[in-house]
Amino acid sequence: MIIEEVAEKVYRLETPISGTDAVFAVYLIKESGGALIEPGPSAAVPSIREVIGQLEMKELTYIIPTHIHVDHAGGTGTLAQIFPDARVIVHPAGMKHVVDPSRLIESTKNALGPNFEDIFGSISPVPKSRIKTPDDGEIISLNSRDLQIIYAPGHAPHHIVIFDKRTKGLFCGEALGIPGGGNELIPLPAVAPPSFDQELYLETMEKLRKLGADILFYSHGGIGREPDTLISIAAENTRAIGDIILDALKRGEVVESIGRKVGQYTKSRFGLELSDFDQAMMVGAHALYFTKKGLV
Repeated sequence: MIIEEVAEKVYRLETPISGTDAVFAVYLIKESGGALIEPGPSAAVPSIREVIGQLEMKELTYIIPTHIHVDHAGGTGTLAQIFPDARVIVHPAGMKHVVDPSRLIESTKNALGPNFEDIFGSISPVPKSRIKTPDDGEIISLNSRDLQIIYAPGHAPHHIVIFDKRTKGLFCGEALGIPGGGNELIPLPAVAPPSFDQELYLETMEKLRKLGADILFYSHGGIGREPDTLISIAAENTRAIGDIILDALKRGEVVESIGRKVGQYTKSRFGLELSDFDQAMMVGAHALYFTKKGLV
């Protein structure tokens, strides 16, 4: 478990989860009341509670997942029970699934397998009275710190990002890709069926670029200190990988073959190895998107 202060009163916690090698980053803002951004899966809750205690944070004013996928919001309901005065901030399109997560649980089983709870933990509901659904661009206050909530569709229609006006730091979830490459951050498109939309994803990237952020707080990966460059790399890779997959789909190639082509691109271009799961996820999400658009 790694905790570090990455900006003024902003703490980043890496929560290792047994059974997966993915990086889950949770962010805590230690202002009066306090905010938790990216609760992560409920399997991370014990680590989160421990760090909140270490930071001597007595309460939370806000719990804010960037979107409702299990690796970002699975622990929201559990944390809402632990901190009964906290408001949960979610996109309007995600609220019904946070109040009643039954469909979310079924879709998570389809994506990660029927036993996903063994690794990620369970998904608990949040009472509707505890939820706030902000408007696009709305500012919520945390003591003297303003946090702007911005809609960021593409990865998912219920995705938001949080722009910290004081530090000019952007908690970007998966809206600006998932960085690989260790210390040299190389953002690749963050895709997941059934709602990935490449066109909206690229539009969101340009929308967020205009904020002029100084820091990107990634949810899977580290901290980005050159936002404009990183957004450009994410957009370039999104287009390139989309073109590879679309061309192969039009040729009638099978998923495994297309996945290998994506893996060859990331390996030859950046030296990044993609797992079979990541390759299949990219191909599956793009195939569904291109089918909906009538391109294949």
